Amino acid sequence: MIPIAFPAPTYRLVVALLAIFLAALLASFPAASAAPPSGNARFDHIKTGFRLTGAHTNARCESCHARGVFKGTPTQCSACHTGAGQRATSLLPANHIPTKQSCNTCHNTTTFSGARFDHTGVAPGSCATCHNGSRSKGKPSGHIPTTAACDTCHKTSAWTPAKFSHASVAAGSCSSCHNGTAARGKHSRHIATTASCDSCHKTTAWTPATFSHSSVAAGTCSTCHNGSTAKGKPSGHVPTTTSCDTCHKTSAWTPATFSHSGVGPGTCSTCHNGSTAKGKPSRHIPTTASCDTCHKTSAWTPATFSHSGVAPGTCSTCHNGSTAKGKPSGHIPTTASCDTCHKTSAWTPATFSHITDAPGH
Repeated sequence: MIPIAFPAPTYRLVVALLAIFLAALLASFPAASAAPPSGNARFDHIKTGFRLTGAHTNARCESCHARGVFKGTPTQCSACHTGAGQRATSLLPANHIPTKQSCNTCHNTTTFSGARFDHTGVAPGSCATCHNGSRSKGKPSGHIPTTAACDTCHKTSAWTPAKFSHASVAAGSCSSCHNGTAARGKHSRHIATTASCDSCHKTTAWTPATFSHSSVAAGTCSTCHNGSTAKGKPSGHVPTTTSCDTCHKTSAWTPATFSHSGVGPGTCSTCHNGSTAKGKPSRHIPTTASCDTCHKTSAWTPATFSHSGVAPGTCSTCHNGSTAKGKPSGHIPTTASCDTCHKTSAWTPATFSHITDAPGH
């Protein structure tokens, strides 16, 4: 190209015309609306009505304000999080829970994970639509085998504790779930048994439990009744090394039977002390003699009593109608002592001396 040489006055005229043309051309473009104010570091974004929180505080202005346009920038999450357009950014993943709700209904700008979800509008029985292990956490590998919907046992307000209806569970199949992994199993201190849980326990209430002693070998009570596995011998029990079933029955713990055949004579109070076993009642005849002096182990009553050591004329000390049988209401009027007429060997027949009786009576 051959350069054109203009005279100096002509050159100056061309330059002036070119400047006027460029000024007019720039004036024809629309001015950027609401350009960011000077001193952007001091700009308060809250005044725009959109607070910058979380990850938005570090985002570049142009990621939201495309081409320097500030006015009219959308504030809805979905307007930017679309994956397309001028403000393309992270968008709804393909495996996201099906929803038409806004992103900020569940998520926040501080952290996208750990989202909260309101299950209020979720249709009953549809839990697995989302809780399938892909879109959301599903049934764990050690879960109880079931085809029932999650909300049959669980609540949306709290995942645990869960309730479970045992109504349709087959008898004897408790350990299918109650194995210590899928559900709580037999504890380490449990009575040694291979029987199914429902042999003793009920699904309505785990305790109290019933136990059939029919197959328990005689003399083996303490195998379970040791105070740890099952209730054992109380601290105030009669001192003995015999097996529980020597005195007690499996059908009823009380009353118990006790054979006194091996008990040493005169040792009754060792047990019959009012604490370990029933002792001498408060109204008993005053005596320091051993129980078996008068009573028999085969039957507590009737009792025999030897009056050999009783002082003459002291009968009423015991025979007062309270401690022992006293003078009956129809007895002959007398102030004489019982042994004046009666004998200790036999109450009847009695002898009566009429010497002191008034004539004519």
